Amino acid sequence: MGLMRSDYRRIPARKVDAWVVGVDLGKSIDNTAIGIIHHTVKGTDDWVVNDAAGVWRERSLQRFDLLHLKRLPLGMNYVSQAHAIGELMHREPLRSVGAKLVIDQSGVGAGVVDLMEANGLRPIRLQITAGAEQSRDGNVHRVAKTILISKLEAAMHSKELHVAAELTEAESLRDELRDFQRHVTASGTNTWSARAGKHDDIVLAVSYGIWWATSGPRTHQEELRI
Repeated sequence: MGLMRSDYRRIPARKVDAWVVGVDLGKSIDNTAIGIIHHTVKGTDDWVVNDAAGVWRERSLQRFDLLHLKRLPLGMNYVSQAHAIGELMHREPLRSVGAKLVIDQSGVGAGVVDLMEANGLRPIRLQITAGAEQSRDGNVHRVAKTILISKLEAAMHSKELHVAAELTEAESLRDELRDFQRHVTASGTNTWSARAGKHDDIVLAVSYGIWWATSGPRTHQEELRI
């Protein structure tokens, strides 16, 4: 005689409470942009039955709260930038919760991120690539730009991304999103870029945090939602 549903094992939602700092390093004519995301996943006490597996699974609610967004002054040298980012990482709650720092080294090269490490930071290195795949070589994560932007788009469309109203750069983020365009190459590959003369540094910094929260190596491997 089979189990009654009341006897099925209950699997609660996997809770997440993590902070990620995304940094898009600017070159000489571009600002460095920083975005801080608080990623949470909580149970909803709404349960879905799986008779084949004999379990109940709790649905979950995911949020990406964008709580800090800024551009460093244009022309700031990389030593000063490293100090500024280091100071930010030592603020609470980032310091206590062990926030992850994700830095793109694509445009400036690995040497600049080496400098960041020499100043006491422990960044996760991101290398943006073409195509539609991602891979890892040590601490360097090679990720297609289309993956980064699709993660950001998904969080926006699902209304999981929440931008703090008091952020002074919130309007800049909205402007960049309006100017960010998808292009299809002759081979059918999707590429993304800002319109001519426009910036995409803030959009990218935010996308790094969302990408790491959803795709980076985590201590839990279960699906966040069902």
